[in-house]
Amino acid sequence: MKVYRFILNPKAGNGKAPLLEKMIREYRLSSEKRFELKFTEYAGHAALLAAEAVKENCYAVIAIGGDGTVNEVAGALVNTNTLLGILPMGSGNGLARHLGYTMNPAKAIAQIINAGAGQMDTLQINDRLSVNVSGMGFDGYVAWLFNTSGKRGLSTYTAVALKAFNAYKSATFEFRSEEHSLTREAHMLVIANASQFGNKAIIAPGASVDDGFMECVFVHKPPFYRLPGLFLRLFSGKIKDTDYLQTIKCRSFTVTTSRPLHVHLDGESIEPVSELRVEIRPRSLKILKVA
Repeated sequence: MKVYRFILNPKAGNGKAPLLEKMIREYRLSSEKRFELKFTEYAGHAALLAAEAVKENCYAVIAIGGDGTVNEVAGALVNTNTLLGILPMGSGNGLARHLGYTMNPAKAIAQIINAGAGQMDTLQINDRLSVNVSGMGFDGYVAWLFNTSGKRGLSTYTAVALKAFNAYKSATFEFRSEEHSLTREAHMLVIANASQFGNKAIIAPGASVDDGFMECVFVHKPPFYRLPGLFLRLFSGKIKDTDYLQTIKCRSFTVTTSRPLHVHLDGESIEPVSELRVEIRPRSLKILKVA
């Protein structure tokens, strides 16, 4: 029997947790499949629950939440035979959107039960996991401000970013990969395994989660008046290399910066650093491949 273990934070989805629980418990399944539901009780509990599912040979673990929750659950599933699924309930849902999940919970559950098995790459960033999009510099700083603001949503993120934009100073990045050696003054360095931050903000349109490569996007600080046009292209999926963006495709790299910079991993901020070591781990995570 295939066991699908859902991991749910009772506070997820702005009060939608009881409705999600009801949908999961009442979903009609064949005799060959079973749904189980586990609730998180504290920070980091999702990773422990996912690790338990691996030990119990569950077929799949379904992360209910956003990219931060997905990252936590995925960390316990890397290099195992248990598949990752996503029931998107975050503020951005970047990886879920890239993989083709609908934002409608009932339809997403149907996608999960009808999905096949696939594989995707993961990133190792200073010995930490990233599965979607991470960054260093301005977006890391904004992630830190956003995560400490106490509010979620695209409108909050945009307001925080615009308020910080003018004051935030660029830094010098010294980048070394197997094929590239360069020094750049940049506002931020985006490290993309998948294509988007979330909310359809597509920073790396050519990114694929199963090609063995990451896309590194240097973003140079544009004049404030150019932001509306760049945002339009970002959210329409038409962003491309310009005077303000340079994309490098690679399997691994190291970067050092002229000062410690904030970093985020899949939207979750970590402490500022002045060096990153990044490596792709090809097809290291099994996933539910939705249609």
